[in-house]
Amino acid sequence: MRPLTPHTLTDPVRLRQELERVRRQGYALVDQELELGLRSVAVPVKSARGRVLAAMNVGVQAGRVSREELMERVLPVLRRAADSLVPLLGV
Repeated sequence: MRPLTPHTLTDPVRLRQELERVRRQGYALVDQELELGLRSVAVPVKSARGRVLAAMNVGVQAGRVSREELMERVLPVLRRAADSLVPLLGV
């Protein structure tokens, strides 16, 4: 795998570990791995049966929003937004 920034996770073992952590915690945080200065958090959008249908993501400028602020202020709103879609999906 080719790194896009110095922060890009490219080691296959570490990547598998990170994916397992994301699965357990129910969200993904990407901190300048795709592009320097871009920090984002994503959550799954699930059906009423718990099947993942899509994902929702919010990206911020890393210099303006800290990891802590992203987790404390943005993640809960993002989770509520994803959860609010469940009744509308009807699947």
